[in-house]
Amino acid sequence: MKTAILSILLTATTLPASAELIITYAENPESNLSTLKNTNVFTFDDLKTGVDKNVSWSGVGSFDQLYVKNADIYGGAASAANPNGTKYSLQGAGTGVLSSTLTLNKDSSYFGMWWSAGDSSNVLKFYENSTLVGTFTTSSLMNLLPSSYDGNPKDRSQDRNEPFAFINFFGDANTAWNKVVLTNNNSSGFESDNYTSRTTAWNPLVDGALPGIPVAIVNGTTTTKVTKDTLAGTKWSLGQTAVAAAPGAPAPPVTLLAAFAGVIGLRQVRARRKQAA
Repeated sequence: MKTAILSILLTATTLPASAELIITYAENPESNLSTLKNTNVFTFDDLKTGVDKNVSWSGVGSFDQLYVKNADIYGGAASAANPNGTKYSLQGAGTGVLSSTLTLNKDSSYFGMWWSAGDSSNVLKFYENSTLVGTFTTSSLMNLLPSSYDGNPKDRSQDRNEPFAFINFFGDANTAWNKVVLTNNNSSGFESDNYTSRTTAWNPLVDGALPGIPVAIVNGTTTTKVTKDTLAGTKWSLGQTAVAAAPGAPAPPVTLLAAFAGVIGLRQVRARRKQAA
């Protein structure tokens, strides 16, 4: 299993080989898309409503099953062409589809989605083959968001007691997953849209600062809430503060450069060993 060390944690410090850490960032409350570049986005707009089996995400992977629903107060991201919302994915809520599995063609180090109308029965899991990398629920993740995320952004008075947010999940150069599973126990509904994926890990030298605001660090099934204030001055804030978007910004510190050189070098060594085997 690849050691799961998140991009925001990249410093010269060595983490235990068993560490499984994922840090999540939320885009601004009005956004239903990621601001990360060079990604692939999947919407449900071209699918028929109801149950869809063996759905292909061109160049990325495939879903075993989906339930697609027209936009309502609980889901369906708005767009310029469809300001009232678009089709979205739903697990539970009497649909007969309690889980949807996205199997990726390649190990990927980024995933994002618009997680709407979050409730305690929504569960999102990342796997590397059969090994669990991280588990996320609304109670452990979405409920950590400030009240500005409550309610459907089309009209905050709609479903105003549940959070709506585009959530980014980042992996570093040695962290990846090849399966994403969304489940609901049928006591409510798991609504989501605008699935976004990228195989390459976030790199501050290429991508700039991490987009959005920090929400939580997840170690397997254990979640710790974080904020910009609690991360300030720690190794977890290095990725944000080291790279500025403004022209003429100072170069990233040596520790950050060394960290990225180290993990990239390690990945290359592992790749050569794998080929030799």
